[in-house]
Amino acid sequence: MIKHIWAVYFSPSGKTEQVTMAVAEGAAGVMNIDKIHQYDFTLPDKREDTLCFGEKDLVILGCPTYAGRIPNKIMPYIRDRICGQGALAAIVMTYGGRSIDHSVMEAYLLLQENGFKVYGAGSAVTRHVMSDILSAGRPGTEDLKAAGQFGADVVHKIMTQPENYNDLSLPGSNPVGPYYKPLEADGTPANFLKAKPKVHNEICTHCKICAEVCPMGSISRENIEEVPGVCIKCHACIRKCPTGARYFDDPSLISHIRMLEENFAGRPKDNNWYL
Repeated sequence: MIKHIWAVYFSPSGKTEQVTMAVAEGAAGVMNIDKIHQYDFTLPDKREDTLCFGEKDLVILGCPTYAGRIPNKIMPYIRDRICGQGALAAIVMTYGGRSIDHSVMEAYLLLQENGFKVYGAGSAVTRHVMSDILSAGRPGTEDLKAAGQFGADVVHKIMTQPENYNDLSLPGSNPVGPYYKPLEADGTPANFLKAKPKVHNEICTHCKICAEVCPMGSISRENIEEVPGVCIKCHACIRKCPTGARYFDDPSLISHIRMLEENFAGRPKDNNWYL
């Protein structure tokens, strides 16, 4: 029934890629499939192509949760450019330890609408992109082992219950609920939509890695101090800068990060897998 296994993901920090690949490897191990096909749609040029699959494909879709949903700048690509045509699928939504809210449900509904047969879905904890202490060290060895087992369980369900697709009971509401409204440390609304990363010029080597890894293509390659495009606060430029030259100084964003750390850092979350 399954001829090809695909890991398809949006992963600015690399953590979602790790978990998605672990699920795909678990599925491939059961099927004795040596090659996993990967499609990373993190960068803008990769979101220009339409991906169409078929009945012999098992697609593991991975995406991080932003404000309790699929990132709003990425959702249209999944909605408009990833088509199932009867392909089998499983979903991996990662999050940094606050809440998955509606993101798993949103991905589930989108894939169904796009012609996928969804056999499983999961929420996996990864280090929060904005914090070094919130879900630090995740995913760890045990997390990835559990993700691999989920991949194997998805294949087992496909082989033994092929008719039981699109029958999952998932967290979140249908229709999908609103985006989470971020708060500052004092509980007031946080507004950092216009915040953009700055540069410590004294340690910047002008390697331009930050511009290369920006999933919105928003950092100028001619002058990396300029960020003329939209910033989705994915922190890819910060996490992947080899000298630590990138940073945010927006007071509302900093206060929001403090709120997250104060309220969620001491309350580790579990991964949840749904079949």
